Amino acid sequence: MFRKKKPKRLYYPVKSRWYTKPRRKSSVKRSNKLFKGGWSGFILILKKSLFLAVTAGLFVVLILFLAFSSYFSVTNIEVVRENFNIDSAEIENEVNQYIGRSIVFFPRSKIYTTISNKFPEFASIKIRKVLPSTIKIQLESYPIVANLNAYYILPKAEKAKEEDFTELNKAIEELSGSNPKIESLKELTPIADEDVAGAVFDLNEEDEVIDLIEQKSLLNQIGQAIFDQEENLEFITIIVRGLSQPIEDREQAIEKEHMNYILETIRYIKNTMNLEVLEIEYLPVAREIHLKTNTNLVLWLDFVRDYKSQIDKLNTIYENAELDKENLAYIDLRIKDKVIYCPQNAKCDN
Repeated sequence: MFRKKKPKRLYYPVKSRWYTKPRRKSSVKRSNKLFKGGWSGFILILKKSLFLAVTAGLFVVLILFLAFSSYFSVTNIEVVRENFNIDSAEIENEVNQYIGRSIVFFPRSKIYTTISNKFPEFASIKIRKVLPSTIKIQLESYPIVANLNAYYILPKAEKAKEEDFTELNKAIEELSGSNPKIESLKELTPIADEDVAGAVFDLNEEDEVIDLIEQKSLLNQIGQAIFDQEENLEFITIIVRGLSQPIEDREQAIEKEHMNYILETIRYIKNTMNLEVLEIEYLPVAREIHLKTNTNLVLWLDFVRDYKSQIDKLNTIYENAELDKENLAYIDLRIKDKVIYCPQNAKCDN
């Protein structure tokens, strides 16, 4: 009678235990107090806030230590070269301005920008931080693809004017008049004689001598002149004439777009006509290149126009017209839809 009643069964299981309907917990209204649990809850929240504040403070101190500690400042910059002809000392002088800065927060992009702007001959620049204080720079230069023969003319000697000798005579007279000990300087006035002046200052236009100077270097893939390596006979030779001054080391001797045009043209001629290009004359003012093949055939191309259309135009008629059997000085492919060729020793060959 006073025994607790069993709950009603929901269903009759076969193998499992009796399943009963779960009792629902009585709903309790939550308190609207600010701190649940009174002072104990307030103390718990205070402890959590204090822990977060201490953690944030330690994190800030760590950042400041990494940023301003001399232990993590850059003290060494190493340049790793795949080619020992690269002057690492000059590169290190450019990036030494970053020594002393924090290595942790120092952006590698700054060193990359400095090197790429000052030394554009490098195809790849990889920068790696080695904690605590070393930065390693790995450089790969553009490959050498050709020999360069450049010809330039020395500037003419400046012509001396008659007024120059008049001023010289006046200066000598004033100097000798102010100091009687150098009265003998008046005897130097014959320097204004035309014969002597002509010999010294090259006044005689008929005796002018033009010196054609040859410069030899290598060319990399983007057209820069490389002077710290010897000539390689396995590469093609590119000739540039009519320069007004010598080419400096790492100077852009041929524009990058024109250099790409030349290299792609060489590959296309080899693939389509099975001809090896041995020598190229580059004429930037005329906007053309002259390619000499292993069969002594010289092709004139306009590097403003597509090289494929010019080569294909020749390839379609080269064997049919038996041009390979002719003794030709050159074949001009610059004019659209036309192939103009000139036999050797003809008037057009002059």
